[in-house]
Amino acid sequence: MDADPVRVIPRLIERIWGRTDLDAWYDGATGGSATPLGEAWLTDMDCDVEGGGTLRDRIDADRAGMLGDAARSPPILAKLLFTAAPLSIQVHPTDAAARSSGVAASGKDEAWLVLEAAPDAVVWVGFTAQVTPARLRAAVADGSLPTLLRRRPVRVGDAVQVAAGTVHAIGAGLVLLEVQDPVHVTYRLYDYGRPRPLQVEEALAVADLEAASEPESAATPVDPCPGRHILARAPRFMAERHAIGPGLVLRPDGARYHILVPLTPGVLLDQRELRRGVAAFVPACGRAVTLGGTGQASVAVLHAGPGPTACMSMLPDEG
Repeated sequence: MDADPVRVIPRLIERIWGRTDLDAWYDGATGGSATPLGEAWLTDMDCDVEGGGTLRDRIDADRAGMLGDAARSPPILAKLLFTAAPLSIQVHPTDAAARSSGVAASGKDEAWLVLEAAPDAVVWVGFTAQVTPARLRAAVADGSLPTLLRRRPVRVGDAVQVAAGTVHAIGAGLVLLEVQDPVHVTYRLYDYGRPRPLQVEEALAVADLEAASEPESAATPVDPCPGRHILARAPRFMAERHAIGPGLVLRPDGARYHILVPLTPGVLLDQRELRRGVAAFVPACGRAVTLGGTGQASVAVLHAGPGPTACMSMLPDEG
């Protein structure tokens, strides 16, 4: 029998740079607590799922049926980030660096979609000019490292892709959907004086010290599915944004799984609300599902590629 979609229950993660006002996203999540929450892990293997058990339990019960052609690897990790202060300046290893050092089976690419942004919100991605290891060490020591990075103001709807090996940071006042390889290796270069360890030499061993190229100004529209935009195209994942319009149908093809993340309120999965701040996992060998919504409802569709996915189509407008 074709599997039903799996509604995943997020894991809320404390972070020193997080927020204490997330009850609008997750009922009772903070409740006036002084402990900041910075991340909601939407598709981690250890997330609980509706109906009992964890996402890992569901995948282990039928790995090929759940993950399709990507059955050798854990699923794409989707997170929400809630920032009240800047994150550390950091870097993730490339494929070659991860494999040669043995820290992971692959490197870590990631992409961000801006869901909320303060007027002065910024991110930093790559260097404005080529730097040497000596210059980088000196900038870490004297606190000037942020001035070497390419500063990018961001607003709601912007998509930013960060290739493995790119030195980067996220500023305050943001809610981001982060899509990434499921690799938990981060090397901090600079942390604004917070009492956390740095890994400067490890970072230097994997960082791209060349000048970063200019970022693309907007998501790229694609056909034939109306209302679809490509947000990110990485070696092991793709992220798409779909306007729901009169409705969408997702018909799995047995080769790829899909992860659905609402970007707005009012999204319906099989005529039942899929709340903002959660995700649904549609198995590669799952049954067809429908997406509906109100107004300008939209959803992020994540998959392992290649892409864009051919499994999505828009329902006819009967109005």
